[in-house]
Amino acid sequence: MIQIRQYFLALLLITSTLCAKADCLWIIGEATPYGWDTDKATALLSAADSHEYSGTIYLKAGQDFKFMTVPDWGNEEYGAAPGASLVNGEITLSKGTDDSGYGKLQVAENGNYDITVNTDAMTAKIVKSEYQDTEITICSLFLVGSATSGGWDVMNGTPLYQNAETPYKFKAENVTLDAGTFKIAIALKGACSWNPEYWYFRDATAENKIVKAQEGDIQWNIAENGTYTVAVNVIDNSISITPSVTSSISSVISDNNETPEYYTLTGIRVNIPKTGVYICKKGKTTKKIILK
Repeated sequence: MIQIRQYFLALLLITSTLCAKADCLWIIGEATPYGWDTDKATALLSAADSHEYSGTIYLKAGQDFKFMTVPDWGNEEYGAAPGASLVNGEITLSKGTDDSGYGKLQVAENGNYDITVNTDAMTAKIVKSEYQDTEITICSLFLVGSATSGGWDVMNGTPLYQNAETPYKFKAENVTLDAGTFKIAIALKGACSWNPEYWYFRDATAENKIVKAQEGDIQWNIAENGTYTVAVNVIDNSISITPSVTSSISSVISDNNETPEYYTLTGIRVNIPKTGVYICKKGKTTKKIILK
């Protein structure tokens, strides 16, 4: 009985902390790969200060879906305006709460769809994507950890944006990361429970690989404060963490009185570096080097 009570208290705490995230608009419904499960709902993303959200996801024909401002029930949502239908991939939207004030959306054919929602103009564009090789199940990923600006606040994760032409690739460009660690949230509400199902971890055998629900909380390590580009491919399960040109890691200042330390681009220390690109730390200074 005590364990059950603790579970529901934890669930209540997670739910109460959810709030609208300005750069996210969640898609949910029978048409999506995860149905009405808000824990697994993926988010369309917008650029800063924009009312336009976009992403690519697989949708099933003749099944309902809608958009949520918060991945939980009882909040503002968007669907089809009364009497509106999808014409040439475009539809007028209306907003409401709990299926009131709008109608459900549907597509006519199974497939991956490029979706753009403008909550200012109250319109949506929903067209079949040119990419149909694999079913796309998520529109976004999020960096969460001590290395990120949001720390371990899951709902304040740093977004990785989906590539429009290759929607299985995600990237965060020129993002500021501090010395510390991070892992990757797949769906924000589910990730708030810390269940490994909703996370990508660093593969225990390959630092440039992501793995889902791995035993052990293995994370990526950032060795030095700087600006980075993080790119993830969820088909080949690869990740790259590259210092940006403007990062302090590109500094060429040296200190000959200090013993150099070498790290991979993902922050793993290497005692005897071989051929490749490394971060070299010497005293208080760092630089990116190429060993041939």
